[in-house]
Amino acid sequence: MQQESKRYRVHQGVGAPPPSSGRPRKWADLPLDTVEIGDLIEIPMDKEEVEAKIASIRSYVWRVSQRNSKKYSVRKTDFGIGIWRVEKVLPSHHSYQIWKRRIKR
Repeated sequence: MQQESKRYRVHQGVGAPPPSSGRPRKWADLPLDTVEIGDLIEIPMDKEEVEAKIASIRSYVWRVSQRNSKKYSVRKTDFGIGIWRVEKVLPSHHSYQIWKRRIKR
């Protein structure tokens, strides 16, 4: 009778695994949480860079806005890309009623 070799090892008392760092965020250094309403974050870059990076910046800013319940506007500027912190505007009563009816359907 052949003795089977173990395919695994059990280590007891080693604790929880270290947190995985995950993929590093490309735009995580932007101070989106600290800007106040009316403030502007400007990212200077040339026109070709703007075209290449604005979609990823908009996507990142949108994800942050969903997490922190703040509203931002990302626009092309003469100097690169501008990110404004804007005030959340609640819908008027009429548009809110239309929106509410659409949800019920």
